[in-house]
Amino acid sequence: MKYLIRSVKYCIYLAIMLTVFIFVLVALKVVSPGIDGVFTNGARAVWQIAGILVVFSAIYPALGFGRRTAVVHGPFEEVKDGVIEEMHIRGYVLESCEGEKMTFRAKSPVTRLFRMFEDRVTMLKTLSGFELEGPVKDLVRVIGGLENRFRQ
Repeated sequence: MKYLIRSVKYCIYLAIMLTVFIFVLVALKVVSPGIDGVFTNGARAVWQIAGILVVFSAIYPALGFGRRTAVVHGPFEEVKDGVIEEMHIRGYVLESCEGEKMTFRAKSPVTRLFRMFEDRVTMLKTLSGFELEGPVKDLVRVIGGLENRFRQ
């Protein structure tokens, strides 16, 4: 269900961005107003673009969200404060901590809005460190920071 919600969010987001972009082009008189002036194939191009948006929106959540492992040695209680501090440096605040599972959200409301409120990073302590789940581009940065901070 989460996948479907993300797909719909991205489809709406991309449609809004494309619409704003087209309005800016028309307002700057780069293209002439009207469907035939904006698109080469007229109304047929609108359906083609809509199809591309739907396909891209259906694929992106599979590529944009995932799980990764950060190698962080030490018991949870010893590394917990350092993890929270590192996440704070990276622009996240602790949302919840249940047992050895921590959930973080972006600090900035603007960041959260631009990410369509899909900014949650979840960390679960495992034997090898932490298993992180969230947006892949954020996981890469967070894992690099955590592994660098706790390198022994």
